[in-house]
Amino acid sequence: MRVSVTICLAMLALSIAAIAQKARTVEPQRRPAVEPKVRPNLQADEQNKAVVRQVFDDLFTRGRYDLIAKIYTRDCVVHHNNNRDYKLEETVAEGKGWRSAAPDLQMTADRMTVEGNMISVSWTARGTHTGRGNGLMKPTGKHILVHGNSRFRVVNGKIAEVWNNYNRNDVFHQLGVSPTMAYFYEETEDLRLAVSRLFSGPLPTPTQ
Repeated sequence: MRVSVTICLAMLALSIAAIAQKARTVEPQRRPAVEPKVRPNLQADEQNKAVVRQVFDDLFTRGRYDLIAKIYTRDCVVHHNNNRDYKLEETVAEGKGWRSAAPDLQMTADRMTVEGNMISVSWTARGTHTGRGNGLMKPTGKHILVHGNSRFRVVNGKIAEVWNNYNRNDVFHQLGVSPTMAYFYEETEDLRLAVSRLFSGPLPTPTQ
């Protein structure tokens, strides 16, 4: 009886050893390689934001119009929410007109968001009407406060296209300009642009 028990225990031990040996020789299952997450090009985003910030800090606030060629492509087109599209030089002329009407003009980029090569900006403009420009011919000394939104498409480090959204009539209203005079200015602006393009040519196609 004891011999049978001993033989059974020996056979059980051999079976366990054989199973353990087989387990050691089985190659462990390899886990699939995990693809590394692609990080956004943060450096490019910051560079694009820096270019757009110059529009507010250098052009509008400091009047550094000598930087235009560095900031914009030559064929940049600016779209306004009043269904007008402007050439770069036409937009620059309007910007100079606002600075002439309010020499202390300050424009602040309150919030910037980046989506690819598109930079969206919520901004605030402040100034005092002590000069003449953009139809504002009689200085009133009144303060101007305007909020707006703009989107900038940046290509190779320069702004190639802009979408502006702000209420220009709100500026006239703050300065006491009558709706009739504001309407007259808008109509005159349409005529001025039409005549200008007879000599300078149509809108360019923005850089893609």
